[in-house]
Amino acid sequence: MRAIVYEDGRHRTFGPLTLLRAEFELRCGAVSLLDKLRLRRPGWTVGAITRPELEGVVGERVPDLAPIASGEESTVFLCARVIVDDRLLESIESLDGEAILTSGGSVIGARVERGVGEVVARVREVGEPGRSDLDRSIELPARVVEYPWELVRLTGEEIERDAPYVTRLGQIEGTAEECAHLVRPSRISVGPGSAVACGAVLDATSGPIVVGADVNVMSNAVVYGPAYIGDGCLVKVGAKVYGGTSIGPVCKVGGEIEGCVFQGWSNKQHEGFLGHSYVGSWVNLGAATDNSDLKNNYEPVRVRIGGRPVDTGEAFVGSVIGDHTKTAIGTKLNTGTVIGIFCNVLSYGFPPNALRSFSWGTGRAFGLHDIEKALTTARRVMARRGIDLSKAEESLIRGVYDATRGGAKK
Repeated sequence: MRAIVYEDGRHRTFGPLTLLRAEFELRCGAVSLLDKLRLRRPGWTVGAITRPELEGVVGERVPDLAPIASGEESTVFLCARVIVDDRLLESIESLDGEAILTSGGSVIGARVERGVGEVVARVREVGEPGRSDLDRSIELPARVVEYPWELVRLTGEEIERDAPYVTRLGQIEGTAEECAHLVRPSRISVGPGSAVACGAVLDATSGPIVVGADVNVMSNAVVYGPAYIGDGCLVKVGAKVYGGTSIGPVCKVGGEIEGCVFQGWSNKQHEGFLGHSYVGSWVNLGAATDNSDLKNNYEPVRVRIGGRPVDTGEAFVGSVIGDHTKTAIGTKLNTGTVIGIFCNVLSYGFPPNALRSFSWGTGRAFGLHDIEKALTTARRVMARRGIDLSKAEESLIRGVYDATRGGAKK
């Protein structure tokens, strides 16, 4: 079967996280939303429809996506915001014939046998699959996310669901010193080339712990499950990583982290608390950066995201931090703070709860960062990890900068 994952035009609700990536590249659990599908159905051919400005960068980051052909074959269109699981896929596979797929009354996809090109054209035009003669709809048991805090909240249970597809729990391919403490080792995996040092504690009592390849868990670090530590990560001495945390590849983490998602290639190396937050890529949080994830009156948190205030309905909501953003030492972030891409937040009081992309400043005095300086820093940071800033990425970043400078809400 062929699957085509598509964006439906609602990416702004994820704020800065989807300025430089497609919705299906967002992490929830151990893997991205796209990889949940690919891991569960490795025999399917999977393609994607993105916003035009993302086609170049998505093609570079996910080069094995199938081209969007219009051949007549069974094709499933799935909204990029759907959290794919076995129950949903089995429901789709059991369908007989063509249908629009809905969940909670909203369209989440379609299954078609013919006229694929017409459906692709409609997705690109209106962000929703359909065909002139396709009028049957079927309600399916799907979970659909819309905001970053939903990805954070679901990450713990999604690590549980993803674990069997990314590892074999109970397998230690790297090394764990005899004086390291693995609690419930049957629910822990350590990938090849990884090392768990003497005095480190991996406690899987409350959920599995998946440690990827070439990870270094240093002495006296403590990790509680469910947790995912991606390939090439460093968990520093004395780090405290609590359950519901997913750390993408090549991150350095320290201090106290509770229920957070790191997209990858980001650093929070030093002391300081980060709770119930989503951190993009190439972010660096300076020493003693702290955030609040609970209001003093315990009321649900309101967040300004996508250009409008949103009542999250959640008591625990930390920060959303866009790609390439930096905080200075001692930075303090209020509950529900949203920071755009390429920001430089200097430590002087609390910054505003919503900072547009490319903001640079102290306290509440923020100006617009110079684009050439921002790109120079990005190239320098990425080169330290052996990665070049591509022309497609640079073009995309410049487009976001022009929109920000023109007053668009990012």
